[in-house]
Amino acid sequence: MTDLNISSEADNASGPWQEVRDRLELRQLVDTYAQAVDRRMATLLSSLFSDDGLLVIRRRHRVDRPPLTFGAHDGWAGALSVLERCVITTHFVGNQIVRLSGDRATGETYCLAHEIYPGDGAERLLVRAVRYQDSFSRAEGRWRFTRREVTVDWVEERVLSSLNSP
Repeated sequence: MTDLNISSEADNASGPWQEVRDRLELRQLVDTYAQAVDRRMATLLSSLFSDDGLLVIRRRHRVDRPPLTFGAHDGWAGALSVLERCVITTHFVGNQIVRLSGDRATGETYCLAHEIYPGDGAERLLVRAVRYQDSFSRAEGRWRFTRREVTVDWVEERVLSSLNSP
């Protein structure tokens, strides 16, 4: 019986652990994206995309209008401006399906985006079921988005009760 030395295999780009590492790194990338959006960190957000990377937001109820497209040419703060009305957001990332092909990958990631907005007398919670269609590339040993397309499948709106209520 031969011992499997995971650390030396993991360091070998063609070793059996490379696919596991790639999948973990891609999962960390989508989780970090959620953190950057929730904390409104434009610099972090921009670091997650390749130099020519794009974020495309399809507007659910505005099919007659083109999608919003953001990239380095516009500045990543513009992408975050979509959430200006929100008091706070929490993106909870769920399923992720990835197809790897060397230094390129595609995938689909599900997310529940919770957005709290000011309302008349009480804040409102909007929950969006989001699907991301992702394209990734690895350069200099690091995975980044080359394209992230956002589709909202459904929306639920609720009135939040006050924490100070009895």
